[in-house]
Amino acid sequence: MKKLSCVSKFVLTLSFLISAAAYAQSANTVCVTSATPVLVRAEGRAERTGQITYDCTGTPNTQISVNLTIALNANITNRLSMGNTLTGIVLTIDTGMGPQAVPIAPLLQSPGTVVFNGVNFTLSSMGKAVLNINDIRANATQLGFNIYLVASLGVSGNLLLSQAYLNVGTPVRGLYSSLSSRLVCGQNGSKLPDNITFSSLINSGVTFTSTRITEGLADAFQPRASWANFNADSGERVIIQYSGFPAGARLFVPDVIAGNDAVQPTAGGDFGTVASGGAYAPGGSGSLLLSRVNLAAPDGSGGGLVYSPILFVGPGPVQFNSVTELQITNGTAYVVYEVVDADPARVETAQFPTFLGLAPIFGGNSIVTSEAVSFAPISNVIAASTSDPLPRFASTTPPPDCSIVGDCNATYLPRLDVQTYQLFGGSTVTPNELLIHNLGTNAMNWNVTVMYPAGGPTGWLQPDVSQGVNNATVRLYTPISLPVGTYKATVVVDAGPLAGTQNIPVTYTVTPAPLPTLEVDSVVNAASFAPVPVVPGSLSSVMGKAFTGKSVGVTFDGEQAQILFSNDTQINLMVPSDLASSQSKMIVTVDGSSAAPMMVNVTQFAPAIFKGAVLNQDWTVNDVSNGASAGSIVQIYATGLSGKGTITARIGDRIIPVPYYAGPAPGFPGVQQIDLEVPSDLPAMTTDVFVCGAAADNPSTTICSVAAPLTVK
Repeated sequence: MKKLSCVSKFVLTLSFLISAAAYAQSANTVCVTSATPVLVRAEGRAERTGQITYDCTGTPNTQISVNLTIALNANITNRLSMGNTLTGIVLTIDTGMGPQAVPIAPLLQSPGTVVFNGVNFTLSSMGKAVLNINDIRANATQLGFNIYLVASLGVSGNLLLSQAYLNVGTPVRGLYSSLSSRLVCGQNGSKLPDNITFSSLINSGVTFTSTRITEGLADAFQPRASWANFNADSGERVIIQYSGFPAGARLFVPDVIAGNDAVQPTAGGDFGTVASGGAYAPGGSGSLLLSRVNLAAPDGSGGGLVYSPILFVGPGPVQFNSVTELQITNGTAYVVYEVVDADPARVETAQFPTFLGLAPIFGGNSIVTSEAVSFAPISNVIAASTSDPLPRFASTTPPPDCSIVGDCNATYLPRLDVQTYQLFGGSTVTPNELLIHNLGTNAMNWNVTVMYPAGGPTGWLQPDVSQGVNNATVRLYTPISLPVGTYKATVVVDAGPLAGTQNIPVTYTVTPAPLPTLEVDSVVNAASFAPVPVVPGSLSSVMGKAFTGKSVGVTFDGEQAQILFSNDTQINLMVPSDLASSQSKMIVTVDGSSAAPMMVNVTQFAPAIFKGAVLNQDWTVNDVSNGASAGSIVQIYATGLSGKGTITARIGDRIIPVPYYAGPAPGFPGVQQIDLEVPSDLPAMTTDVFVCGAAADNPSTTICSVAAPLTVK
């Protein structure tokens, strides 16, 4: 059972008191209450909830007079008319002749409570009556993901209710999105053709980037005539906001976007789909189609559709080739699209290119622009109002959709890889190199910037090239002489949201001769970097100074450890597996010089899980957007579990006494692999996972790692 939000506690208490009062009466008419729970978009501020039903049974022909109260654990956001009257909410009563609308105004009693006062009806000759309440809208953003939207029912009159509260909706994310790359306004510009259409822009090689939007659940994208938009002002809309464009830039977007299930999807070609303006068959079983909204307000409301499939029903598919230039004001622009057709039975996706026209930029740096995608209209109004749009949404950044579309590792997507050459630091001003590679096949635009800590010196590190496409070598150098000291910066290689961004920390230390003497500061666990005892056969990191040399070695009681990595300040090693004492003398040697010996504690177990080393059964990294299925196997990579004894684990409050597998990780010296079966009855959630060990000579003492997050879907 999912937990109710804190907002719901007062509502349920109120409902309990009201319902208790109803039970205290002597009436014998009983109403079995139920609801039709629906999935609502967690980004929505005015989401239509499921139907609430009172199936009442009592003495035939009894006259009933009651007041009905429905309190939600979120604000009710239907439109208000005169006074506190809510519009759009419908109460019907069926006493054997079919549902009949009841002309009683629903009143907003509090932000989350609606009441129907003076509801009168007569039970049928069979002693039956069915009441239905439909079309209550609620602000799902108050709840968060997967927390039930609860209706707490109250009644004053001669009725008894079977349940006081009902689930009428579950918020889930409705919109996911990806951007193939960022638009870069570079020195070469982007020349437009004379006749500007979708096909001419593609054929002329005009610079563009593609935006892709994907439903988080089937039927998240609905036209105005669909269920979720009953009494609404529009169908589902999406707003794309652009910023950072220089003077003279021109942007063009398609007027109509055909989705992935259309006759021919609209595409620029950089998401693996053939470049096309798109083709659509009106009057079919439904496929995703979006129309640009002309003259829409900056929040995405108002305006009118430039295309409606209702007006173009005829033989053969409709081809799309027209584009529209966006108005750029102070470097910003926006476009709004509305869903005009969709298939409610499948998760759909759509993509479109944004084309850039720009004269060459001379004597200046390239300009990297930005783009934001959100459901629309965007609104901060979280309660019922007299005029705010229905539906309306919070401005939220959708997560990447590649896990839904299934192309997170597709070769057609650009993918950034950066390797560094030479070590940063030292007293000699030597250029250092970044080797930038595109591991995908589509073009990858990138730019390099240098960020400095607040309050520190700036301008001391420069790239010789600030932007480019695909593969390149970028040299970093210091253009000025620097006094003795330590200088920190971060080199940012940004190749867009899909290809990725890499931050490379740089510490440039200018020191006088002689070089620092060899020194050991600490010995820590290689996974957690915690100062814990070393474990035979597991990995530890030695932290210190002046470790750089041709020959680097570490011994424990004279026995050589296996060195896996070393630089000037850190040595990663595997502790000799046959250490038996509780303490050991460790000595670090570099090119024949030895640091002062250090006594280190030795234990059988000091477990720690490597960061990002919880994998799903398909070998993908487990995170909040890529959970493991209940009942599946997750793989955990840790160190500090190589002692003699018993390895156990814990998922949340579930102890796993016998892992599916626990032992050495094949091919990774000093790393232990623990495979766990996720309990099949765990609900969808993010919880903690621990790996633990107990020494064979002291099984009552179990030592566990620091928790790592585990998401179950």
